[in-house]
Amino acid sequence: MRAMRLEAQAPIASAPLRAVEMSPPEPGPGEIRVRVRACALCRTDLHVIEGDLPPRRLPLVPGHQAVGVVEALGPNAARFRRGDRVGVAWLRSSCGACRWRRAGGRCTRSSPWS
Repeated sequence: MRAMRLEAQAPIASAPLRAVEMSPPEPGPGEIRVRVRACALCRTDLHVIEGDLPPRRLPLVPGHQAVGVVEALGPNAARFRRGDRVGVAWLRSSCGACRWRRAGGRCTRSSPWS
């Protein structure tokens, strides 16, 4: 797959993103792999790219506002089928254990699908 990868944080004017070919990741249990058709960068991505926020790990492929088509299913992934059009939320999962969840509410770290 083609991706724009950040290897080291730097001002955006210095073009820190590099076009690379990467192996597609294999989806884990309960996960899907999406063939991205469109992806946006937001200000948070720019903060990470430029070093205003620490990256979780490097290298990384920024962009968490994406739409595409389900390409592969991991074990026990049953909500979607191959070929379904999906949007990718900016949160991957929720803790399920914070006081808001235990009270039956929605955690600020939650996914709308949790």
